[in-house]
Amino acid sequence: MVTPSPVREAISVWVAVMAVLAAVRIAGVAVPFLHQLVGALAVAAFLYAPVKPLERRGQDAHDAGWRFDRLGADLGWALLACAVILPPFTLAFSWFVRELPRLPPELATRLAPYVGAAHPLRFRLGPDWWDLGGRVAGNAAVAFSEEFFYRGYMTLRLEERWPPAARILGAPMGRAAVLTAALFAVGHLLEPAPWRLAVFFPALIFAWLRARTGTVVGAAVCHFIFNVWLLLLERAAFG
Repeated sequence: MVTPSPVREAISVWVAVMAVLAAVRIAGVAVPFLHQLVGALAVAAFLYAPVKPLERRGQDAHDAGWRFDRLGADLGWALLACAVILPPFTLAFSWFVRELPRLPPELATRLAPYVGAAHPLRFRLGPDWWDLGGRVAGNAAVAFSEEFFYRGYMTLRLEERWPPAARILGAPMGRAAVLTAALFAVGHLLEPAPWRLAVFFPALIFAWLRARTGTVVGAAVCHFIFNVWLLLLERAAFG
């Protein structure tokens, strides 16, 4: 059996996963129960879709970065990235949500999902803390599954065609990292909204973390913290 080129294989797997998720989301308009399954189905698809393609080339999840033998380095770099990026991001978020209502409504809806004026950031659990806990747990599953699929499998395949051509702060980076980040952003358009394309930028941070240690663990931890911090900022600004 002739194996497809690395790029063709990776793009084919990505298209197949996106097609299934899009079909379920569309079907969910008529059958609400299906719409509730999209998140769980996405986690399963991101974790299991790469398995057979990896096996066909004599590889496994370990080759795609699902490994915990560098856990100390992974956690250290992930926490450092969060410490550097989240403080200025918090200031930018606070400014952005204050200025957003001043923009024309057509533009504002393209830039963010927020409606109405934000108040000064006030962090609190609130009576629905149990719902917050569930969303945090869900974010952990999403972060690890997406990082395995994108920074693990997709990056592995694309780097076979386009090996990293430069080093950025000690990590080998190249065209594969940028293309994977772009596919990651486009994949978020399953929920059609232009502002969702902004995930391209944190995806480059996740790519750097993956390249820095050779595993997806640090990228997944950083991805999880970013998601949870944004969730907390949104609650702090809008209640």
